[in-house]
Amino acid sequence: METALQQELTTLRVNILKMLHMASEAVHKATQAVFDNNADLARQVIDDDRHINALECLIDSESLRILALHQPVAKDLRFIVGCMRMIVNIERLGDEGANIAERVLILHERQRMEINPALRQLSEMALDLVRKTITAFMELDAELAKEIFDRNIDAMNLNVRIFKDTTDYMIRESRTVERAVQYSFIAHSLKRICDQSANIAESIIFIKEGENYKHKCGQ
Repeated sequence: METALQQELTTLRVNILKMLHMASEAVHKATQAVFDNNADLARQVIDDDRHINALECLIDSESLRILALHQPVAKDLRFIVGCMRMIVNIERLGDEGANIAERVLILHERQRMEINPALRQLSEMALDLVRKTITAFMELDAELAKEIFDRNIDAMNLNVRIFKDTTDYMIRESRTVERAVQYSFIAHSLKRICDQSANIAESIIFIKEGENYKHKCGQ
């Protein structure tokens, strides 16, 4: 029979997964809005971001209440602390989805331009890392979390490539500078999504193994 603490930890786990799925949906819809030039979908992402923020506040207050009421130790304490770290990064995933959506609204009012194929590649990488982050948390899979952490380097390199390509394009086609800048911001947000996935993965490793993985990227 589950103790009161175990029941509350289960609820905490469910709420974290719910928040992860909401953030994942925000990223998915935002990237879809980019490639479909869909302003309505972009507005939906921006509007729904408040639900992610509200859930972050709920999880944070519940986590503090569990700590105060049950004074957990060992792996239970590690789980709660890891979750409290995680929700900050999950909320930022939602924020980056909203940031991308805001760029879509600007681009929607302009004549369309060809999108760098590398941006689609980066968006697919970001979505894949978010999906794997959900799986890693569900299964507390530290090895998968380390894979997410390591792949973030590829996202950084791809973002640098997009920035260089966009800069070169702006030099050649000065009339398209504003639109190219918007796509640069989108690329940056996609890179930040990969960063937040890596940060969440770091918390999963902490929960599972009690190891601080923060500075191991690229070692």
